[in-house]
Amino acid sequence: MKNRFTLSHFFLLTSILSLLFCFGCGDTEDEQEATNPTNNTFLDEPDEQSLQDAEQQPWLTDEDWKKLKDAEQWLHLTLEDWVNLKDKDWEKLKGKDWIRLTNREIREFMNLEIPKRWVAETKDEALREKFGTAAFFQKFGNIPQVRYDVEFRRKRKQEAKGGFITVTPEFAKHLVGDSAATYFLVPTEAHRRLLEDDIKQLKSIVTQEKRRFMEQLRIEDPEAWITDMRTLLIDKHGDIPEVDTIVNFLRKLELNLPRTDEECFAYIGVYSELYLFGSHTAAIYESYAWLEASDQLRHIIGDPPKQTGNLEKYRAARAAGLSFYNIKWGDD
Repeated sequence: MKNRFTLSHFFLLTSILSLLFCFGCGDTEDEQEATNPTNNTFLDEPDEQSLQDAEQQPWLTDEDWKKLKDAEQWLHLTLEDWVNLKDKDWEKLKGKDWIRLTNREIREFMNLEIPKRWVAETKDEALREKFGTAAFFQKFGNIPQVRYDVEFRRKRKQEAKGGFITVTPEFAKHLVGDSAATYFLVPTEAHRRLLEDDIKQLKSIVTQEKRRFMEQLRIEDPEAWITDMRTLLIDKHGDIPEVDTIVNFLRKLELNLPRTDEECFAYIGVYSELYLFGSHTAAIYESYAWLEASDQLRHIIGDPPKQTGNLEKYRAARAAGLSFYNIKWGDD
């Protein structure tokens, strides 16, 4: 039986949609980041070839997921927390595959006789590095921050490929630790800003990887994805009825279940309340769902030509089992 709207519903719907079509869906937080590679490249000035295209990003492995969850455990720390890590926290931060300095190496650095003009006169790179590490230990002592900095520099050099390092959640976590150690040892304003920037990068990297995981989960296990989406939306908005409206619509959409016009109307209303008129940003799948809801109501509101191209690209990605982050938006 054909669904019917009340006249008041019709005017409210057309008012909302006129605003949305005027301004578009709005650039969601996800869409702004979708064109960037999921993993950043750690280099002062990377060229274009050093950046990985988003569509080449592989799915997360079980090991990737474990490292992501580990990195997430450090996000609650403030700058002061990082600077004042306990000895046991420095060891926990390193992880299982971290290559630690031996007691013999540390004793050698602490007792090494360093030439006065070693910086200017030492030509051998390995010897220069040895003198530099020894000078570092002898100036600040055998403390966790010094050991961490030396070990991190070794690890970074070992993992670099062609001068580049892929900034994974694990590496971003280690980088924050190194900046915290540096600021603890030399508390300058420049080092403080560097630590602040690295903390922000860690949060950004973890967020991007979690979104990538959610896309992977959506494609491989839609029901589990719906469960996780509900948890994320409750964390974002609170346990409110609007979350139920969103989750119900997303579930039917992803499982290809029929959706009534009333459900489309309800979804658009909640979407507008939370994202267009609210302070939050929509997830990329929520924006896609808004387009599907609007498209279903074309017999009432007419054709929204501005959004048609985006909708077709979303549908093509779904049909091919691809992540929405791999969509090439072009100039649409």
